Amino acid sequence: MRQSAPDPAPLYRLLDSLIYEPPGRDWDLSLRDLDRGQGSAGLTLVICVTGPDTYHPERTISVNHYFIVPAAAYNEQSWRRWLFDQIGLVELHERMEFFRLRAADGTESRPLAPNHGPGWDPYLVTELATDADRRTSFRGELNPA
Repeated sequence: MRQSAPDPAPLYRLLDSLIYEPPGRDWDLSLRDLDRGQGSAGLTLVICVTGPDTYHPERTISVNHYFIVPAAAYNEQSWRRWLFDQIGLVELHERMEFFRLRAADGTESRPLAPNHGPGWDPYLVTELATDADRRTSFRGELNPA
């Protein structure tokens, strides 16, 4: 696959002027031409978030979120919205990690935790379910496979 587009000058300007400072976390946004792994490379928005580890809050970690920059000749308004949406995806990812439920026995679960493995979109909200959960009708009857 090959794509090309003009250099996104408006996006560079937006990043130079962006102020995004959620409390308790340090955010650094940059554009880099890099290898994102799994055979993917090119101009990438890198959002590096430094703060408490969701799974071990006593630790501080830095995590890079990579977003392919569209091969597009957007105007500043369109790039601004695209940038806002990418920040929102990182916030969504964090929210999925922070969302926990405590059972009656005191154990906790993260039913909406994002998938981090190869091939998964880490910004896709998924919920764990069994095959039987998916095949059961609203009446409680198990449908055939």
